[in-house]
Amino acid sequence: MQSNSTGVAIGLDESEIEAVRRPLAQAALLPAKVYSDPHLFRLERDNVFARNWLPVCHVSQLTQPGAFVTRKLINEPVIAVRNRDGNILVMSNVCRHRNTILMSGSGTCKAGRIVCPYHGWAYSLDGRLASAPHMDQALDFSKDDVRLPILRSAIWHGFVFVNIDGNAPSLTAELAGIEPDIAPYRFEDMEIVEIRRRTMPWNWKISLENFSEAYHQPLVHPKTADHEFPATMAEYQDVSGPYGLFSLYQRNREIIPTFFPAAADMPDKLRRSVTVFNLYPYFHCLTDASTPLVLDFNVLNENEHELIWSMLLPKGSLAKPDIEPDISKFKTFIEPILLEDVGICTGVGEGVHSRFTIQGRLSHMEKTIYQFHNWWLDAMLSTAKVSST
Repeated sequence: MQSNSTGVAIGLDESEIEAVRRPLAQAALLPAKVYSDPHLFRLERDNVFARNWLPVCHVSQLTQPGAFVTRKLINEPVIAVRNRDGNILVMSNVCRHRNTILMSGSGTCKAGRIVCPYHGWAYSLDGRLASAPHMDQALDFSKDDVRLPILRSAIWHGFVFVNIDGNAPSLTAELAGIEPDIAPYRFEDMEIVEIRRRTMPWNWKISLENFSEAYHQPLVHPKTADHEFPATMAEYQDVSGPYGLFSLYQRNREIIPTFFPAAADMPDKLRRSVTVFNLYPYFHCLTDASTPLVLDFNVLNENEHELIWSMLLPKGSLAKPDIEPDISKFKTFIEPILLEDVGICTGVGEGVHSRFTIQGRLSHMEKTIYQFHNWWLDAMLSTAKVSST
């Protein structure tokens, strides 16, 4: 963990940081202002989001050359596209002419080109400028000198990530410690379908933290999640990288019924548990032996973010004419739990603006939040430390 000496550079008192840095049994939460202060959000945007790996899409959304997905990652428009060689690239989604957003949503590029809707500048699937109408009279202009910036990207078990700054350690190296827990699920052999999205009027960390512990289940989910997977049986892992992970079990640790068949070689432990994990800053997944629920974030500002819930299905499922009833069954099961979470987070979103907040203490059942808070401080303070030397 980083030194506290540059805490003032991120707007926190040394005592506030020290309270978070204590061992879990003595530690406190981050102060409420990190969930509401616009100055801290601006620093977070530069120190946390711009310097770490952010999820863009799943490879199943880019099945053929020309397929694309656009995202706006903390005000940075990007486009993920599969090129003619079958490789996936993530590029700036801003035209090099008049800074127009090139594409929106997702789909397939017409004629294998990314075409600006403003003046028709067209780019190849590798980002090179292929044509620029009526630029023949511009002196010293060559389309060969123009291309869309290609951002550093990586694919981890089928999920496409991007690093806007480009200087982060290798994603594979950063996630090596969690690999044994995640690899058996083979997310790369699945396909993704969105089931819900909703804009939330509170800080993104409130949502992430809610999904990062089972401590709240007895009161928030007494007849749903906690009835099936008691919070008292949750097992929280110690971690060695930018992630958090815990497991949930049914009361008798029996094999969990799944909505789809599990892989034949799925380890017995994973058949009897639900794995919940975060890849920081905000990728979140909850999965049984067959059906992962993935939560993605579009962070808008310090008080607002969009949540996107998706599920992963066995490859080829979406082509089946009778798949919709199966998806509906899963949604019927999971949505009441999600709505219970939305209800309780609404109260937290209001409470962090109170003048009477304190740095609350942590339960041992909030180990993953403790890990996240210390990772967040490391990310914020590392840049502040460099800039102050």
